[in-house]
Parts: sequence; structure tokens; C-alpha cells
Amino acid sequence: MEIIWDWNGTLFDDVSTGPAILNAMLMKRGKPPLRDLAHYREIFRFPVEDYYRAAGLDFSRETFASMAEDYFALYPIESQNCGLMEGTAEALSAFRAAGFSQNILSASEQGLLERQLKKFGIERYFSHVIGQADGYAVGKTQRGLQWLREEGISPQSCLLIGDTDHDAETAAKLGCRCLLVSCGHQSRERLQATGAPVVDSLREAANLILKKQ
Repeated sequence: MEIIWDWNGTLFDDVSTGPAILNAMLMKRGKPPLRDLAHYREIFRFPVEDYYRAAGLDFSRETFASMAEDYFALYPIESQNCGLMEGTAEALSAFRAAGFSQNILSASEQGLLERQLKKFGIERYFSHVIGQADGYAVGKTQRGLQWLREEGISPQSCLLIGDTDHDAETAAKLGCRCLLVSCGHQSRERLQATGAPVVDSLREAANLILKKQ
């Protein structure tokens, strides 16, 4: 089996960075802040422009690029103390022991993604690490399709594990199965609306997958 991991909010616990960065952006523009983390998890979505609109940012007054500059400046600061999601080491080790090939498909910029993996010393678990050419969080599906085609991997052999409805959409477009975890950037209710199976932790995800083998 080919495991395709999402990174942010799935293996990397950077959930706290979302509301912190968005609130800084809203405050800079004189907009009211998010009510709480639950509010953030209800409005977070892809494409990122739609997420910003849901938060109240005004695209008639400035471009997405100018807003993204704020994000690029703040994310390295907000994420520097973030760690791995609980159960990451156990899941990666269990899947390796089971003989699964593990890969990362992320909306993060490639260089940043590789630096974060190296920081935690877990890059050895992954056959392929597939990020983006820039930090605009677009093109995840296209990069995934390109990777499957270039490597000659059958989508039917793949399972994508992620934390957003965008991961479910990506899995559907790649033609592979999907499992969602509710400990990330979106609420359990939003994930369940995709129709994909949802679990509450990486340990539960690993147990479910290994039990089915």
C-alpha cells in the first residue's frame, strides 16, 4: 500500500498558527478577530482566497498576493515552536513495519516542508516528499497526479490521510481512498460531510488501517 500523508494539521501540529496569523491580519486591517479556535476550524478552507473572504478580508481593497505576504512573514514565527501531532511517531513506525510505502503530498512550499521534516528527523520514513514551488497553497492535486504518473503508481493502491475536505477532494481527483483525522484544521462535522471515513487521532487511523490489512 502507498500511504499519502498530508502534512499541515495531519502530521505537523500547526493548528494554532491559523487563528494567530489570521487574527494578526484582521487586526492590521481593522477587522474583528475570530471568536475562537472553533470559529477558525469552521471557516478554514481551500482555495485560501475563499478562507480569507469567509474571515472578512476585503479583496476589493487589496490583492491576495499582498495578504499572502503577511502570511509568509508570520508563519515561520508562529510555527517555529509547533511539534508533531500526537501519535505521529507511532503511526509512521507501524506503517513502516507493515511494509507500506509512505509519502507526503502537501500544499506547503517544498523547501519549507523539507526543512520541517529534517527538524523532526522523520524524513527517513518517506519515499517521496511532494510540496509546491511557492507558498500559495495551490496545485496540490496537480502535483499528486504528476507524481502518480511519473512513478507509475496505481491510484487504487493509495490511501490519502488528511485533515480537511480539500484532502478528500484531492483523493477523489487522484482516484485513491481517503481517511480524514479530526485533530487538524477543520471540524469533525465538516469532514464527515465529505462522506470519507473520519477518525479522531493518528493512533486511531493507524489501528483502523492495519486492522483492515
